[in-house]
Amino acid sequence: MLYYASSLNDYQLKASDGELGKVKELFFDDKQWVLRYFGVDTRKWLPGKKVLLSPRSFQTIDDENRTIELSSDKETVRNSPSLDEGSPLSREYEMTLTRYYGWAPYWTGGLLWGRQDVPLVGAITNSDQARDLPENREETLAEELTHNLRNLDDLTDKFTVHASDGKIGTIDDVLLDGENWKLRYLVVKNGQGFSWEYSLLSPDWTQSVDWVDYNLYLDVTQEAVKNGPGISEKKEITRETEQELHTSYGKKTYWTY
Repeated sequence: MLYYASSLNDYQLKASDGELGKVKELFFDDKQWVLRYFGVDTRKWLPGKKVLLSPRSFQTIDDENRTIELSSDKETVRNSPSLDEGSPLSREYEMTLTRYYGWAPYWTGGLLWGRQDVPLVGAITNSDQARDLPENREETLAEELTHNLRNLDDLTDKFTVHASDGKIGTIDDVLLDGENWKLRYLVVKNGQGFSWEYSLLSPDWTQSVDWVDYNLYLDVTQEAVKNGPGISEKKEITRETEQELHTSYGKKTYWTY
């Protein structure tokens, strides 16, 4: 299932013994374009503390009631490594958080989630198992050179998208794959001269990104986007729509890789 990132802000995160709060922030890595952490609004019971949870800690997602059930209890979350509001997400903090929960590191193994393409649901709560997880600092430092964690709001609030031969529009939202949390499509609000209000464009088609001036350049032509399929409102995207989209742009579908 594909989720609009904006819709996830309405989801309630529930520990095994009670509510934690609603989704507040979403953080992705800018190398593989995968959502890595959900930031939780916990002001009612943990004021001033940034709480991050990986999709590895999700047990079930109830779309009807807009809730995400977690494997951890509230006390485990309360005692998680501290990160003050406004503090940057460093790789050192990521390693500390990963080892605390016993999550398998996603940055080792070469696939989207380390040695798997989907996050293994459920945290390892046994502390001995968590301590036994490998800590390869040299590999960590090498990876730090090639990707950063970024707030998804930085994309949807600021970025202009360009074709290889001209401007397309601005990023209004993102479509996320609920199976592996890959950023599948940028929902681009088109500029003048386009038939549709929104175009769906894959971040995997990116040629370059200017993270300073907030410009993203894609390997598509402006004419292809104008003639390609689009949407006039944010609605559910079917596999047939995705197939049409990729065919129109002459791009291979991700499910046939």
